[in-house]
Formats: sequence, C-alpha cells, structure tokens
Amino acid sequence: MIKLNEEIELNIEKLTYGGLALGRYFCEETQSNIAVFVKNAAPQDKLKVKIVKLNKRYATAQIVEILEPSPYRLKPFCPLFNACGSCAYQYVEYDYLLNQKNNMLKEAFMQLDYDVDFLEPIKSLKDRNYRHKVQYRVSQTKNSKRLLVGYYKEKTHDIVNIKFCPIQPPIADSMAQFVRDNWNLGAYVEKTHKGLLRSFIVRFSSDLKSALVTFVLNISRDDFTSQKDGVENFCAKMSKEFPEIKGIALNFNSIKTNCILTNDYEYISGQNYINETLCAEDGTKKTYKISPDSFFQVNPYCAASIFDEVKKNIKEDSTILDAYGGVGSIGIWVCDKARKIYLVEENKQAVDDAKFNFKLNECKNYEVFLGDAKECFRKFLKQGKKFTHVIIDPPRKGSDKEALEALSKLSDSIIYVSCNPLTLVRDIKYLETLGFRAKTTRAADMFPYSYHIESVTVIERV
Repeated sequence: MIKLNEEIELNIEKLTYGGLALGRYFCEETQSNIAVFVKNAAPQDKLKVKIVKLNKRYATAQIVEILEPSPYRLKPFCPLFNACGSCAYQYVEYDYLLNQKNNMLKEAFMQLDYDVDFLEPIKSLKDRNYRHKVQYRVSQTKNSKRLLVGYYKEKTHDIVNIKFCPIQPPIADSMAQFVRDNWNLGAYVEKTHKGLLRSFIVRFSSDLKSALVTFVLNISRDDFTSQKDGVENFCAKMSKEFPEIKGIALNFNSIKTNCILTNDYEYISGQNYINETLCAEDGTKKTYKISPDSFFQVNPYCAASIFDEVKKNIKEDSTILDAYGGVGSIGIWVCDKARKIYLVEENKQAVDDAKFNFKLNECKNYEVFLGDAKECFRKFLKQGKKFTHVIIDPPRKGSDKEALEALSKLSDSIIYVSCNPLTLVRDIKYLETLGFRAKTTRAADMFPYSYHIESVTVIERV
C-alpha cells in the first residue's frame, strides 16, 4: 500500500469535476489500482507526486516534479493563478478543456441505465474578460491598515489582493484600485467582526457602457447615519471617476455570516438598475433590466447561446412554465414561440424586473407569479393547468422532490438548465420514477477555465 508522504510516479488520465485531476497507481501488494487526485495536473502528464492525504478508497497528492508535461499543458495566463482560488484549469488548452468538461458531464450521466444523446458542447465566445459580475471581498491589514480588495485564497478566508484579473473586464481592475486608493472609512476584519466595508460588487453590461455598483457595509441601517456623509462623498467621487457607473447601492450586512448580501438595500446615487442587451442566433435582440439583487448570467457571451439552445427545443404555439424564472431572461427569449408564458420566481425584485422586461420587449402573452416554486406549482395543479413545456433553471443545489413531482404532473416536457451535473443527474433519476427520461443534453462553458459546467437537458415523459 502507498503511505502518507510517499513519493510515487503517476500518469494523469483526466480532469474531474471539482477542480482536480485523476491518475491511478497500481499497488503490487493488493494487485489493484488506487485512484490518486492531484491539483494542477493535466491529462497525459507524467508526474512525481507526494501523497498528502489517504482515504480507504483514494489518495490525494501534490506535484513534486513534472517528469513529462502533457501536450495540452500551458503556462497559466494569470500571474496570480496559484494564489487565487477562482480558476481551476488555466494551465490546460481551452478546446481540450471544453472536451474534458463534456466528458465530466457524460460521466455524471453514466449513473443512468440508458443512453442520452450528447450534443456538441457550447463554447464561450470569450474565454478572457467574460465575467461581467464581479464580487470583491474587502479587508485591511492589521498594522498598516492597507486595504485588501480581491478574492479568497482557495479553501481559506485569506484575501488575495487582486490588481489584475484576466477573466473580468479591465475596468473592474481600475475600480478595485480606486477603492484601495480612496476608501478611508475602514474595512472589515473577519476575526474581530469590525470595520465598515465588507465587499463591493459590480455588474457590467456586455458593452461595458453601464455598471451598477453595490457596497456591502458592516453596519445596520439604523446606525448608518454616522457614516452617511463619508460614504456619500466617496460614492460621488467614484461616480465622477467612472462615468460608466449608472447607479450605486448600499447593502447593510452586520451579521456574522459568509453570505455576501442581505435583503436590506439603499440606493444613494443614480438609478437602481442597468440594461443588458443580448443578441440571438437569428439576429433578434432582447433587453433586460437588472437590479443589484436580481440573478442574471455572469457571462453574457455564453448566456445567449444557452437561451438559443432552450429555444430550439420549444414547439410553436406552446404554453410554457418558466420556473425559477428570475428577471425573465429565458422566458422573454422564447416568448415569440409561445402562446402564453407563466413565470414563477420567489425574489420580489426579480419579479418586478421580469414584469418590466416583458413589457420592454413587447411581450404580451405572459403572467408573472411571486412565490415559492412548489406552492405555485400546486396552485397550477389545482387549477387544472397543463403546459407544453416546463423550463427550470434552479440554483446549484438543484430542485427538490416535491417540486419535481408537481412539475411532472404539469407537463410532458421538461427543459432543465443546470449549473451542476451532479444535482442535475440526481433530479433526472427522481424524474425517472415519475415516468420521464432524459433525451438530449448539451454542455455549455459559462465559466471558462473553472470546473463549472452549465448544460441544457431535454427530459420527456416516456
């Protein structure tokens, strides 16, 4: 058996969902292969690795030496790749990485006992500067009080001071530096739970002409009066420096929590939204109003391709239930093929934006419902409603059995937009028990160089 801290030679087979690579070490003693997971390894690497963790079924190792590099191995294009925890696979050639992600999706689907048709994966039109929602953590050093603005180092709450990030627009770097240079009201220190500025968040339009900024403050609304003048003066200065900023919001979060945002907002400058315009494959354009706490895809260059894939699977003159519908991004995209769309969303601001967006895009065949998805589905069942298609785009944790059971009675066709292949397949397996099967699936690279995988899966009643 291999031992802790032992060094072994290892050939890497593939990348795995979660950010690691897999090799197999043949153990002479047991005459069996042991799975060894390695960070920053590429398929076809030959490595010398050190075992740093042992489990009954697998081991974890770190690279000691690259004996023979993979033909797909590249130098990471970000100088902070090894320090920042945001990207996983910058050292792998992009097209090959997309193929590996597609294989990860296929492996997840191997849990099913039938074949699913895998379509060609969707590439992101950009693999740099694609992230149009940026969430910076903010803190300060103990002695010098120097401001730190960046992201957590992997598996820690230590902030890496990011001055350049190639996966987000360059203007985001400039805004972060402005905050470092000009914010003098104190920043949050997690250990003491003291300091004012916890995070700042920027949402950019795809043309980079509009930005919406949110500052997350470690203070309650009631106590904010003492800081109001200083914060407003800073925001006025920042708005003057960056004319792209169309509005600035404050979010009050004085709770000891890892959650970035609460529901308590105040708008102190400009408008409380920006508009995003995306172009479909057929040349038509859709425009969306997006507020600070409304969900919208962070990569607009891939989002349109995902929406197009959904639309290809919609029948003409359909009745559509758009569940977890957000600001109406997918519902509006497919509304010209629908007799009527019913959108369900539990976030009030997103519902208000969805209503506005349907009108903005001159959609007349819609209704928008605020509330818990399961409760809305049950109401539709009581009313005897049936839909040609149900579109679901749940959060990373997937849907739950009660919601899926209700959905199964509302339609014979479910189009599932997923950001997690593991919860996707779990939900498909439950839908199998209700008489459904996955027919086709297509991976989409919403987050290039990360391990995250979006997909569009068509699930139909057998």
